[in-house]
Amino acid sequence: MLFYKYAGEDGFRILEDLRLKITPPNEFNDPFEITQRSIFARPLNVMLQEVKTKPEVFRPVYEDMVRDGEFKGSFNLFIAGFPKALQHHYAGFKKLTKIELAKNDMKTLDAVSQELGILCLSKPPNSIPMWSYYADHHRGVVFGLNVDKIGGRLHGPCGLVKYCKQRARVNPWLPPGDAMHKQVLKTLFTKCADWKHEQEYRRVFQLSDLISYLPDKGEVIKYFLDIPSDAIQEIIFGCRARDELKSAIRLEVQRRKRTFGHIRLLRCERHPSRYELKILPDD
Repeated sequence: MLFYKYAGEDGFRILEDLRLKITPPNEFNDPFEITQRSIFARPLNVMLQEVKTKPEVFRPVYEDMVRDGEFKGSFNLFIAGFPKALQHHYAGFKKLTKIELAKNDMKTLDAVSQELGILCLSKPPNSIPMWSYYADHHRGVVFGLNVDKIGGRLHGPCGLVKYCKQRARVNPWLPPGDAMHKQVLKTLFTKCADWKHEQEYRRVFQLSDLISYLPDKGEVIKYFLDIPSDAIQEIIFGCRARDELKSAIRLEVQRRKRTFGHIRLLRCERHPSRYELKILPDD
């Protein structure tokens, strides 16, 4: 299955090195990447039942209150009086918890970016905005990549992004398991509907599995993934691509014919009457 990697004039390095840059999501241009919307899913009756059956759930609350000097007795004494206190203060507890959940949601992007990197590809090869934003104003190239050839033994979720008007709703109190895993995937693969034109396909990687380079002073660590040559099926020149870039890529494909002889070289051309990019063979 082919998806497309938009690249600027430095995209020649992808062909030369057979490496793709994998990016932590907090380096993307969307500040709402990997930002869920946690819901308050703690009805009063459920919490009262948990006091009886799972009192350890409330030990962190007890420890916080002891630390802050709001309670001085034992944990058993705290639990004995907790149902009455909970019923009396539930509305305030709910309000404060919602505020904390919202704060924590906004921290998720940076937290996830310490461990995960994402390869972002696109379904269409001729998106005018994508060529403008990510391929150096149509001066770069687009690589048609066979995603089944990328990643090899590395495990990580992949798939098309879903575009919504609301952030992904999650229940932060779910225990580890299938339901929690589904919530994580939903957050990873949900973006604002404003980005719908990108028709994004993404593959998620553990940063620890990737090739990394220590940054120069003031720069961030860069992460890369080696790919086999047959992962590259097409290279499309932008309608404003310089002759020097096109010549360099043609020469590299010809020079390494045994490695790159299967690659189809194509070019973008502006349609004579419509707002449309035509993709034609590079004759």
